Amino acid sequence: MQIDLNKLIYQDKILIDETIDYAKEYLENTDIISLNNVKVQGSIYVDYEKNNVIELNVLGTMILTDAITTDPVPYDFTIEIAENLENSLKTLDLIEFLWHYIVLEIPIRYSTSDAQELKDKYANVYLEEEVREVNNPFKDFFKE
Repeated sequence: MQIDLNKLIYQDKILIDETIDYAKEYLENTDIISLNNVKVQGSIYVDYEKNNVIELNVLGTMILTDAITTDPVPYDFTIEIAENLENSLKTLDLIEFLWHYIVLEIPIRYSTSDAQELKDKYANVYLEEEVREVNNPFKDFFKE
């Protein structure tokens, strides 16, 4: 979606209220399975220093692979953007602009699995409390 920034010459601001679906080409080489219905609201305006400023609120749900079960799971994200744009820009590709921010929101590992349920099902799963207690070389350090 291209936004014509030349409108700022005769308008106070450009309002943005869009829903974006990302094509599979964007999702290649990422952990995202799908990214649809990304809601974008905000505006672009010229501030008192004559800078083009973009302010956006982005809400969406990306489908990721669960780090433990490898099932597809939803991951909700919210991004707030307030940034100066180059004044020399005449158009802004909103999809490309947002993509850089969305990539930063991808978690390294994400799971919706219940740890206790996994422990009951598999023998080699340890809860965080157990790891702290059993494998902690400093557990006796603070005992009196």
